[in-house]
Amino acid sequence: MDGNGRRTRNLTVSALAGWFVAACVAGVMGSINEPTRPPLVLLAFVAVPIVGCVLACLASRSFRAFADGLSLTLLVGSHLWRFVGLGFVIAWLMGSLPAGFGMPEGFGDIIAAAGALVLLPALRRGTASRGWLLAWNTWGFIDLLSAITMGVLYSNGPLGLLSAGTMTTRLMVTFPVSLIPTFFVPLFLLLHALTFRKIATPTPCLPPVRQTSS
Repeated sequence: MDGNGRRTRNLTVSALAGWFVAACVAGVMGSINEPTRPPLVLLAFVAVPIVGCVLACLASRSFRAFADGLSLTLLVGSHLWRFVGLGFVIAWLMGSLPAGFGMPEGFGDIIAAAGALVLLPALRRGTASRGWLLAWNTWGFIDLLSAITMGVLYSNGPLGLLSAGTMTTRLMVTFPVSLIPTFFVPLFLLLHALTFRKIATPTPCLPPVRQTSS
């Protein structure tokens, strides 16, 4: 890795650390829970990093090279954390999350994590099916978008259209669980987007991905 690559890596790690610290501070201060107004703080934590990453990709060749250098094995394996969806299911069973959020988002995350676990051996061998990888990545991406949408619709704020007379997703904006929507969900949306890029334009530094036979 040359000097530009090391600087880009260090800047990226610093930006991630700053984002994580900001999410922690906002969660501890209760800024994410906005029952009297639209979830603008939550929206900012989702939108700003994604827009920033897109702009960095467009403006910086070294950042694009750094992102392209991340292996598919690392990108897919990082989604094993999504077994946290089991916690959503348990929270629903305990009455802490609404069924309309806890069940679909919990099981959706569990399926995404299990899919990553199944794909990892083939990725390490360089024999993964491009079709299966694309199907898994699409599922995981849509599941995260659904989590944001349903979390807002079941919230205790003015956009909580589905929360009348039922449990809300207040737990999801309470620290430390608030780190999931303010840090992990947008981060892994970015990783899914990068995986789509790698599926479409594989590079020599990645494990070769086998085309699905027609």
